[in-house]
Amino acid sequence: MTKEKTKNIAELLKQSSHTVILTGAGISTESGLPDFRSQGGLWDGRRPEEISHASKVGTDEFREFFTKRLNDAAGHEPNAAHRLLAEWEKKGLVKSILTQNIDGYHKAAGSKKVLELHGHLRYLTCDRCGRDYDASKFTVEHSDVCVDCEGTVRPNVTLFGEELPHLAWSEAIEEARKADLVIILGTSLQVWPFNSLVDEAYQGGNATRVVIVTESETPYDGIASIRLHDKITATLQAVNEYLV
Repeated sequence: MTKEKTKNIAELLKQSSHTVILTGAGISTESGLPDFRSQGGLWDGRRPEEISHASKVGTDEFREFFTKRLNDAAGHEPNAAHRLLAEWEKKGLVKSILTQNIDGYHKAAGSKKVLELHGHLRYLTCDRCGRDYDASKFTVEHSDVCVDCEGTVRPNVTLFGEELPHLAWSEAIEEARKADLVIILGTSLQVWPFNSLVDEAYQGGNATRVVIVTESETPYDGIASIRLHDKITATLQAVNEYLV
């Protein structure tokens, strides 16, 4: 990280009329939450679709996996990066957050305009009748059968083999196309269609600047106006010093 780059990010934020933030697991791992794809992460060498596919709903493996994810999310909390993004939104510097994360930390930190494109873990829903349940119902030990219709109670997340929620996705495309600054935090941009939002923004006609802050490489590094391979919390805190 260099002072020059963080100062330049701050200047871009000040000049932007519509900044959109894209986030992935990297922002939440700094809260201590395990990610999915890295070595030792939740996939840990396994193929994701073998665990988190729509066809696996109701299986012991599915329940075990998401029980762990629910417990992990509940056992940690938003970090300074989440809170700074909420603060920047209040100041009008950030218009929206488009996230792959299902932990709900952006909303918990106070951000209002958050599109959770892969869903969330705040409550569970019956896949047949739509009844909502407290997350505590979904554990390895408890039944995941709906008491009303005997459908299967499952997390409100987008699984492999399922489409993204149509309304949220159309809103996300609209936000990306309006953006004149996109800041990408903690996502390797490997997952489609989420990564296509960068294309929507960059080709949207607003002379969009792209800032990428991740420790891993991304397929979009070549179009970034500013590229940092650094921790997200430290980077945003450094940027914030030029905003106060």
